[in-house]
Amino acid sequence: MMPRRPSAKTEHRLRQIQRANDSASLAEKFPKLKALTVDLAYFEADGLTRNGALKYKVNVRHAKSLFCFACPSGECFGGDFDLSTAVAEAVAKRQKATEGEIQCQGSRAKPKQQTTPCQNILRYKLTLAYV
Repeated sequence: MMPRRPSAKTEHRLRQIQRANDSASLAEKFPKLKALTVDLAYFEADGLTRNGALKYKVNVRHAKSLFCFACPSGECFGGDFDLSTAVAEAVAKRQKATEGEIQCQGSRAKPKQQTTPCQNILRYKLTLAYV
């Protein structure tokens, strides 16, 4: 029996995991960063319907500097929310807090092999502390 080929979604997820594993830890990249808390809220593309939320107190010594969160839509492929730049900019400016919104750049499969942009929204707040 021949092994099944992984789906495009699975391959994307495996590539992202490898990229994260290959990145430096937050402590290595940002030695002055002592603590980071992330508040996330996921929304549908309309920006009104909330899909979920997450509050995450980051272990700075072990967390990776490639700071991505997967799109929560089960239909989305190739979509992630990359907060790496937001963290880097906040640390560079020594901000104690920053917030923003980013849109998923993934796609959703539709009938007849068509795809449509996912466009889910992630609203985030980063709370930072320094040495």
